[in-house]
Amino acid sequence: MVTGRSWLVGLGFRTPCGRLVRHFYVVDGMAGPARAHEAALERANDPSERAAHANLRLDDGCVEMRRVLRDSLGAWRLSTPSPWTT
Repeated sequence: MVTGRSWLVGLGFRTPCGRLVRHFYVVDGMAGPARAHEAALERANDPSERAAHANLRLDDGCVEMRRVLRDSLGAWRLSTPSPWTT
């Protein structure tokens, strides 16, 4: 379910040849970006998730955070991307 406190978190992973691949996670019910980032990392580090993505190496410097928003007419949209710094 997507609520007013939902986030789209993009995490960057590196292939063995160094190519950047992004995986996106919708995280619901998080009050702020730090908690949303933490929840997305937990999902990405789940053994079944890692196996599904060939155990790619996480690139900590490549994170994108977007709020999932609903306007007054009920249309869904994403906020502008904001880079995440650790």
